[in-house]
Amino acid sequence: MSQPLPGETLQLLAGELHAIGQRLTYLGTVVQAQAATQVAAPAPQETQPQQDVPPQQAPTPQNYPPQAAQPTSVPQAARPPVLGQPQVSPYPGLGQQPARPRSRIGANLEPSRVLAWVGAGVTLLGVVFLLVLAVQQDWLGPGARVTGGAVLAALLVGAGWWMHRRSKGQDAGRIAAFALATTGFAALFLDVVAATSLYGFVSAPVGLGAGLLVSIGGLALADRWQARPLALGVVLSSAICAPLITQLPNALLIGFLVLLQVAATPVQVRRGWSSLALAAGIPVVLAALLAAIWGIFFHDPALVIAISLSVLLGVVIAAITAGARPDADRTAIGLLVTAPTPAFLAGPLLLESSAAGLLGAGTTALLLAIWAVARFVPAFRDWLSRRFTAALGAMASIAAAQTTLTVLDSSSWATALLCEALVLSVGAFVLRSAGVLLGATCYATAGFLLALFNEVPLTALLWHGYAPGITGLLCGLLIAAAAIVVPASAARIEKFPKSPPLWTATGVALLYGTASATMAACLLVSDTRAGFLTAHILITLSWVVAAIALLLRGIRAKRLRIAGLVLIAASLAKLLLFDLATLDGVARVIAFLCAGLILLAAGSRYARLLKNQPES
Repeated sequence: MSQPLPGETLQLLAGELHAIGQRLTYLGTVVQAQAATQVAAPAPQETQPQQDVPPQQAPTPQNYPPQAAQPTSVPQAARPPVLGQPQVSPYPGLGQQPARPRSRIGANLEPSRVLAWVGAGVTLLGVVFLLVLAVQQDWLGPGARVTGGAVLAALLVGAGWWMHRRSKGQDAGRIAAFALATTGFAALFLDVVAATSLYGFVSAPVGLGAGLLVSIGGLALADRWQARPLALGVVLSSAICAPLITQLPNALLIGFLVLLQVAATPVQVRRGWSSLALAAGIPVVLAALLAAIWGIFFHDPALVIAISLSVLLGVVIAAITAGARPDADRTAIGLLVTAPTPAFLAGPLLLESSAAGLLGAGTTALLLAIWAVARFVPAFRDWLSRRFTAALGAMASIAAAQTTLTVLDSSSWATALLCEALVLSVGAFVLRSAGVLLGATCYATAGFLLALFNEVPLTALLWHGYAPGITGLLCGLLIAAAAIVVPASAARIEKFPKSPPLWTATGVALLYGTASATMAACLLVSDTRAGFLTAHILITLSWVVAAIALLLRGIRAKRLRIAGLVLIAASLAKLLLFDLATLDGVARVIAFLCAGLILLAAGSRYARLLKNQPES
């Protein structure tokens, strides 16, 4: 094939540029036609389904220049259309780009929505202020006030129902109906609260029952209309305005708020409205906390019962939410964490130590019961998620620790926590549960830190004059046992920690526990300076023996060998820095001779074993 001449090359290039210009002109025409179509098209109605409308043909440009010297390399689909032939857009994706949807936040902030909900809130506050002012100014009579409030609430609910039927699915009408119904049901609920707490027309059980029926009615209507704003409005408006009626964080207020939470549970579980669960649960916790503080100054026998009931229902509702709605797991965990908090505060503030212990023990038993059912009952093993089950165990551990600190005296806190740490360590060993092991570690750490200030202080090891007694002996043994059992459980469940600082802390706790137990035992036998010096001799020798045992066991295990060498270094440091300055006379001689002879014998034995055994 012959090469094109320079003139032919220029002609081909000119043809390519001319074709590109034609394609750009055609593309601009298509975009302009599509933009004009979108501007002219009316917005579709919500109640009518959209019909499939065939896309309009883009206008065909009429003034294309003649196709001269069109190169063969230009694709057929990219060439300009020919008049009289069916047109197929070479760029089909450009004509079907949908308009960007309006953001949800912007839609919720439309003037119609804002005006409707602000009007509902202002109207509801007006009803509340009217009830309060009627009491202060003694307008009409109590019966007329309650009756008038009920009539006004019924009219508002009826207006909301009528507006919803006339809206025929239009957004503006539905929002107005939601606002009217919210105001009506909240006003009726507050009217019941006023009739019970302000006027005493009905007893507390009857008033609570009526409030429950009103709450169920409002939330049932929200469920029927599938209106989450209505459900949130009924719950939040009632919960916010109820304290303005009762004027005190008493047991009656907690009861009415608990009724709102109970009524909201079926709807939020059925619809999966996590925000409704939080809106119904958080006011109960806040009211119970304020009531616990208020009860310090104003004694109310029913207050503890109301708080206990709120805790019980809060935990149960959190478990139901977690089981029925796995997608709302975080919400359920949040409810579970906050629900028992009022009981933790109310027990120490409102009750004696024994009664507070019963309240804490009951909370612990409830959490442990749900945890055990979710863990060991096959029918419910997969009902609750692992995260929620772990949260149950954590809250049960916190409740048990709080009960321990409430019932016992501060001098026994460390011993009790260490005993609970051992129990949890055994449970982790048997169940192979990392969560239980974490609880045991927390208990052991807290018990060890408390023991440094109460049962076995460091001063008892440094100077003679403080005898730990039986309590110190027991606490030292518990510290040593926890330092052994907790790592053993970690090794069994394959959660063996590899952090050197963590193992160093465990070793320090073991040495401190054995030293404290040895000191306490020697001082129990002879509470003299001789007994104090004897205890230190035994402590040093026991550390040396333990180090040698680790070295002998570490022939094939490098970690044990390193631990033995570290313990040897610690024993020598104690011998030279503490025993040399503290011990005197025969005690110093005995300590150095015994330690040296043991090290010599162990060294020769270790050398023979190391020669015969290959290192791994």
